[in-house]
Amino acid sequence: MTNEERQQTEPKQVIVVNRNLNMPQGKLAAQVSHASMGALFKCGIKDTDMLHIDLRAGSAVEKWLNGRFTKIVLYVKSDMKLVEIAEKAEAAGLPTSLITDAGFTVFDGKPTRTCVGIGPVFPDELIG
Repeated sequence: MTNEERQQTEPKQVIVVNRNLNMPQGKLAAQVSHASMGALFKCGIKDTDMLHIDLRAGSAVEKWLNGRFTKIVLYVKSDMKLVEIAEKAEAAGLPTSLITDAGFTVFDGKPTRTCVGIGPVFPDELIG
C-alpha cells in the first residue's frame, strides 16, 4: 500500500486548537492530550463502573489503536470557530470532545475552551 493510499484509508484523530490563546508549550501539549483522550473515550459505552470501547475488527477505533495512532493537529483563530467545528462534528455523529481548561494556571482563572478532539474515524467520515 502506498503512502497516499494509507492516508486515504487509515483512521485518524483530528485535534483543533484555538491558536489565539497563545498557550505555553506545556499547556498546549496537555490540552491536546486531553482532547485526544476525551474523544477516544467518547467511542466507548459506559455502564455502572466501566467504560467499554468498541474494538470490533475493522472498526476505526480498533484499527487506530492497533495501528499508528495517526493524529492531525489543526488550528483556528477564535473560540467561535472552535465551537462551530465541535458542533459540526457532533451533529455528524463523530466522537467529539471540546476541552475547557479550568484556568487555574493560565487564562487568569477563567474557564477557557482550548481545543476539540474528533475521532478516531475513517477519513471519509471527516467533515470539511
